[in-house]
Formats: sequence, structure tokens, C-alpha cells
Amino acid sequence: MADANGFVYESIRGPKWKVEFDRRSGGGFERVEAVWTGCGWRVTGREVVTTMRRI
Repeated sequence: MADANGFVYESIRGPKWKVEFDRRSGGGFERVEAVWTGCGWRVTGREVVTTMRRI
């Protein structure tokens, strides 16, 4: 079973953005942010996240 691990959003003007949370083998997650270029996703940033919770 696959878990939802992120989301895609669009503003009124501008490209689509994607934020994903990938599990790390040592615990926690890696947050990966990307922008749609029209041909594919280009990663614009990433960081380690130690804790996540639903709000």
C-alpha cells in the first residue's frame, strides 16, 4: 500500500510546485521541493525533517 507523501499546488500565476516527504533509513524524513519546468520537475531545495504531525 502506498502512502501519500506530499502535495502539488498552483498559484494563480506561475508554475506548479511540489513538496514531497521521503522516509530516511536512519529515521525522519527528507523534504524535497520542486518546480514544474514544463518538461519535468526541477528540485529547488531539500532538507532533513525530524518530526512531522498533521494539523
